[in-house]
Amino acid sequence: MRTPDATSTEFPENVRAALKANAMMNPPSPAYCRDEKDPDFKSSSCTSFGENSTPSTVSLSEKTEVAEVNANEWVRGVGFWRCFIGLCVPILLSAFEGSVVSTALPTISRDLGLGPNSSWVATAFLLASIICQPLYGQLADIWGRRHLMMVAVVIFCAGSAVSGFANSGAVLIFGRIFQGLGSGGIDLFAELILCDIIPLKRRGHYVAIKAAVYALGTTVGPVLGGIFAEVGWRWCFGVNIPVCAISLVMMWMWLQVSSGRSTDSDKLTIFKQLGRVDFLGIGLLTSSVVFLLFSLTLGGAAYAWTSPMVLGTGAAGLTGVLCFAFWERCRWCEHPIMPPHVFSNRTTVAGFIVTIIHGFLTYGYQFYLPPFFQAVLNASPTKSGVLILPCTLTIVVLSAVGGPLLAKFGRYRHMHQAGFTLMLVGFACCVAYAEKSRVVEWIVFSFLVGIGSGIIVSTTLPSVLVELTDKDNAAATGSWAFLRGLGSLLGVAVPNAAFNAQVATLLHTITNREAQEALTQGRAYEHASAQFVGSFGEEVKAQIVSLFALGLRAPWIIFLGLAGTGLLVTLLERQVKLRRGLDSDFDLKHKVESSEVTREVVSWKDTDMA
Repeated sequence: MRTPDATSTEFPENVRAALKANAMMNPPSPAYCRDEKDPDFKSSSCTSFGENSTPSTVSLSEKTEVAEVNANEWVRGVGFWRCFIGLCVPILLSAFEGSVVSTALPTISRDLGLGPNSSWVATAFLLASIICQPLYGQLADIWGRRHLMMVAVVIFCAGSAVSGFANSGAVLIFGRIFQGLGSGGIDLFAELILCDIIPLKRRGHYVAIKAAVYALGTTVGPVLGGIFAEVGWRWCFGVNIPVCAISLVMMWMWLQVSSGRSTDSDKLTIFKQLGRVDFLGIGLLTSSVVFLLFSLTLGGAAYAWTSPMVLGTGAAGLTGVLCFAFWERCRWCEHPIMPPHVFSNRTTVAGFIVTIIHGFLTYGYQFYLPPFFQAVLNASPTKSGVLILPCTLTIVVLSAVGGPLLAKFGRYRHMHQAGFTLMLVGFACCVAYAEKSRVVEWIVFSFLVGIGSGIIVSTTLPSVLVELTDKDNAAATGSWAFLRGLGSLLGVAVPNAAFNAQVATLLHTITNREAQEALTQGRAYEHASAQFVGSFGEEVKAQIVSLFALGLRAPWIIFLGLAGTGLLVTLLERQVKLRRGLDSDFDLKHKVESSEVTREVVSWKDTDMA
């Protein structure tokens, strides 16, 4: 019996290529054993090799043989960087649109007369982006990632066009909903594709690049938002359209990943494939979040907190959450969007909680910094966008550094603890110096918060996945993306409720009747600008500045408390070694095909090598 060689002419060209690429015929030692004590692998196996023998067993499963045997020698496949760049362009768009309105919103609100509904311009975008992500996760396992991501970009482009041409608040919010649906798909599919093509141990470097691209979008967004607010706020949305067209062309040409669909799956009708989607769970989850948001948004603004509308929507939201949790665990739910086994270990659960808190703090802080700079520190919209750069740029830099550090040391728990500690110090300074601080001091405070947030950015998803298998990528990543978005959404809604309540209690300190009227019923945020504050005399101006400083202190206190909570949650995380192997049906196309050919050769060897 002899060992076939990659250069042998007995094999077809594609078989020889597969043999050479995966080095299946040159085992490093007579025996290669892996047991359950190995922290990098979940199940045990032992593959034995004689002098001229062949593998007698397949480690883990047939589908992962090539990846696991050569786990330590994973290399980027042909077209990897083209695929990666094809992912980064839409990610940049999504991040930009999520932050661009923060500095332009007061101007948009005044132009369209949004009043207390101004927060819905941001809330509708975030809500739409998160409620669709568990659904996208299930569809990705049915139909693959590539075409669905392209559909998400088209939806995002359509929403941008509607928002850019909006002449009323209702049309603008409608367009923002479509933007959010597209943005949610872009974010989720990008994360999934990275999980599919890169092992967890090696993923930190590439997640860092992706996080840096995302952070770059959130950095450029407020700056351009301030500029667009002065030259024409419609450009906040119109600038996306040509970039979407370029992105679609790049993805069509470069994003070559396998669909992952089996022959049995292809035989199913479209209705049977859709039967694998948990529509009831999606409906319960969506309605629950919407009801809770209505309660938080309307309370203290359009309605009193004790009104039947606020209490009723809040109760409906909480009831929906309980019903959703019951449905996902009951035996009638065959394909849950949030499978219970994904929440089966404390490290993953702690990672989910850290994700929610981090999203809350990062998005919420960047949302409330611009109105503080404009109303309290007398900055223009453009200047407020520049003043937020120390925070956002720091997140960009640290997210780029955090990924490689995680890949090298794997210490996600320590990185979470360091990040929350720095954020805790920064928020404590914001609370202590809310009224008597200068621009330079607030730059330092935001810098501390940015360092803390940036350290954590690249580590939340790995901490969620570290005790799960690659087969759980779609379900776990969908849940993670939903909870991250939910945290960002609550980071706007909850502080907004606290801000409006605090302003309502301080309105009596303003002696000018016109100023009082303008700031009632939840309309303070839309008037958080240097232009509004400067339209009154010095005495009233000082009163309004004090009102905004004390009103925005409420969000800072909430952020401080949650940063401390996040620090405590990290104590629940176990420090587990990151996996080196890759077990995915959605890898780069040529690698999947090569693995399939190699498995056929190994199977043939076992039966006929004499």
